[in-house]
Amino acid sequence: MSKSLPNELPEAFVRRISLALPDSGQFFEELEGESPTFIRLNSRKISYCSEMPSGETVLWNPAGLKLASRPKFSLEPLYHAGLYYPMEASSMFLEFALQTIDLNPDDLILDLCAAPGGKSLILNDHFPNNILISNEIDRKRAHILKENAIRWGTNKHFVVNSDSKQIAETGLKFALILIDAPCSGEGLFRKDPESRGEWTEERASGCALRQQNILDDVMPLLAPSGTIIYSTCTYNPSENSERLNQLIKNYGLVSRELDVPQEWNIECLKVHGSVGYQFWPHRIEGEGFFIGVLKDPSLSVDSSVRGYKNSREKELEIPDGYLPLDLKAYSLNGQIFAFSDVEWNIYQALKGSVNVVKKGIAIGEFKGKDFIPSHDLSSQIWISSFQRKIELDLDAALNYLRGNALKINGEKGVVVLTFKGLPIGFGKSNGERINNMIPKHLRIF
Repeated sequence: MSKSLPNELPEAFVRRISLALPDSGQFFEELEGESPTFIRLNSRKISYCSEMPSGETVLWNPAGLKLASRPKFSLEPLYHAGLYYPMEASSMFLEFALQTIDLNPDDLILDLCAAPGGKSLILNDHFPNNILISNEIDRKRAHILKENAIRWGTNKHFVVNSDSKQIAETGLKFALILIDAPCSGEGLFRKDPESRGEWTEERASGCALRQQNILDDVMPLLAPSGTIIYSTCTYNPSENSERLNQLIKNYGLVSRELDVPQEWNIECLKVHGSVGYQFWPHRIEGEGFFIGVLKDPSLSVDSSVRGYKNSREKELEIPDGYLPLDLKAYSLNGQIFAFSDVEWNIYQALKGSVNVVKKGIAIGEFKGKDFIPSHDLSSQIWISSFQRKIELDLDAALNYLRGNALKINGEKGVVVLTFKGLPIGFGKSNGERINNMIPKHLRIF
C-alpha cells in the first residue's frame, strides 16, 4: 500500500510514472503548477448573445475556450443562461472522436456514467436528431446532471438514475454508448491536489475491477454494429488499455484509430490490438485523460425505437409562444411536459424499468385558468422569440438570480428576463414591479 499525505504524490504512483514516462520530470513539475480554466460554448445560443467570453481556442474543440482567469461562475448570468459550461479541455476531445461516427436518425445513444454532464452536452450537440439517455447511478449526482442539462437547453434528452441491468429491462439497444468510467482519478492530481491523499494502489486495482464489471454489464445494451467510447481521467494502464483489450478479447470489438494531428501532442497508445489516446498535462493544455473508440464489426444495425403501448395521458392545448409545433404537451402528475412523438415512445419504454429524472421539457402548469411557465422552459432557445422580454443589466440580473422582485415598470403578465440577449428566467409583471419566478433551489447567495 502507498498512502500519501495530503497534496503529496503517492510513492507507488511516482514509481510507475517514472518508469513509463521518459519526460517524467517535466510531468511531475507540471502537476505542481496551476490548473487552467476552460469553458465550452453552447452553439445553440451563441448567435443570440450580444457579448461573448474571450479566450484561447482549444485545439481539438472549436467551442472550447481557455480563460485568462477563473471567474466565480455562480455570479456570471451567462453561465445561468446556459451560454457555456465549465469543462476540462482534455475531456472536450470527445467532440473530435464523434466525428468518426455516423448514426441514423433512429439510433439511440447512451451516456452510462454521465454526471456531472459535460460529455452528455457534447453528445446532444453533435447528434441533435438522436435520442440521448444519460444515466447516473448516484441519485444526488443524477440531479446535478439534470440541472446542467436543463440550463444548457438540451432536447431529445432523458436523464435516468439506474444501473445497466435496469436499463436492459427496457429492451432498448444503443448504437453509441459512452462509458466515462469511475476511476482512480490520477488525471486530477493537479486540479484537485487533495485527491492525492486518497489514492492507493489497492483503490486503483479496485477501480479496474469495477470498470471490468461495468463493461461486462453494458455489453447487452450495445446494438449490432454499435460503437463504444471508453474514457477515464487516469494514467493507469490497468484502467485504460487493459479495459479496451477486455472488450476486444471477450466481445470481438475492434479498436478504431483516429487521425489525430501530431502537433496536438496527444500520445497514441497501441497495446495488444487496442488503440487509446493519453493526455499528459505537461504536453497539452489540459488535465490527464484517456479515451478509446471501439466498434462491433457486425454488419447489421438495430437500435431503432420500437412501438410501445401508449399511456392514458392526453395531449393538452398550451398558450401560444410556449411550445413549438413539433412537440406535444402532456400532464404528468400535475406538471406539463413537452415531447416529440419519438420521445414519448421512449418515455413509455423507460418509465416501467428505470428512475426517470429528466423527461421531455418541463413546460409549466395550469393554476385555474392561468398558465405558469416552468423555469426550465426559459433555457429553450425558442423562448428567445417570446414577445414580452425585458433586458437586465448585471446588477438587476444578479438581483433576479438571488430571487428578488425587480422594480421595473412594464406590461402586465409573464415576461422573459434576459441578460446580454439570453433568457435567464421568467418573471410576472404587475405593471410596477416584476415578481420573481425562479425556483428557490436555483437561487444564488
